[in-house]
Amino acid sequence: MTPVWSPVFMTEFLVISIINGITIAAFARIRHLRKRSTYLIINLTVADLLVGAVAGPLFVFCKDEKSDGFTLTRLIFWTIKLTFPIASQINLSLISLERLHATLFPFRHCLITKRLYFKIIVGSWLVSFFLAIVLPILPQGALPYAWASFGAVTLIVLAVCYIIIIVNVQRRPHSQHHGSIHTERKLSVTLLMVTGASVLTILPLAVYKSIPVDLPKKLSNTSGVDIDAVLFVIYLASSIVNPLAIRMQGFRKAIRNLVCKSTEPTRVNPLQLHTMP
Repeated sequence: MTPVWSPVFMTEFLVISIINGITIAAFARIRHLRKRSTYLIINLTVADLLVGAVAGPLFVFCKDEKSDGFTLTRLIFWTIKLTFPIASQINLSLISLERLHATLFPFRHCLITKRLYFKIIVGSWLVSFFLAIVLPILPQGALPYAWASFGAVTLIVLAVCYIIIIVNVQRRPHSQHHGSIHTERKLSVTLLMVTGASVLTILPLAVYKSIPVDLPKKLSNTSGVDIDAVLFVIYLASSIVNPLAIRMQGFRKAIRNLVCKSTEPTRVNPLQLHTMP
């Protein structure tokens, strides 16, 4: 990584950490935002925060020690680097599957318990940790293709789920008058925006990693641009757009109140206390 890109990555990591940190604080302080339909969103926010605070800096600023064989140090190093990006992509897939279930089976979806959501979240982290352990064991030449395959599977799941959701919503417009169903579908549209923005950031790197190894080096040498750095910046932007694209009722108001309280701690308007629901 050239020194020119260091300030760019440092700025991006700081923005990721701040935005996702504020988002988590909003969910933590506003109780009515913590409901079953937002558990996976909160989990995604946690994964994105750890991408910016831990995984990203390790990828950019900490060099992996070259070794001819398997070593415990290399395994631990790569496991820490890969766990959080994998968890972020898995959570995007889980959110799309959850929205698909809510759209196709709205009444059955309402019966899902909190315990099941917690089991899914724990399972997602266990799968992420397992994949993060397996990928470094692969031959070094196979790691980019494995990562590209994982990204491709994520994109296919997202695309299929939301295509079905869109078709289903267009075919049954009259059911939108029911309050709970309308709320679930509105949330599905919101999360479609989140997923669409994430796809645009994940896709370029997934395609690039699937190209034969010699070709990217030739492209970088010919163009004079560090393509790896550019695509990695775009990939990390997924952890920024995820919280920015959340448009749930009351969420952005909670964010504004949280930011205003932190910037103006001494300013209090007593009239607002009487108008609060």
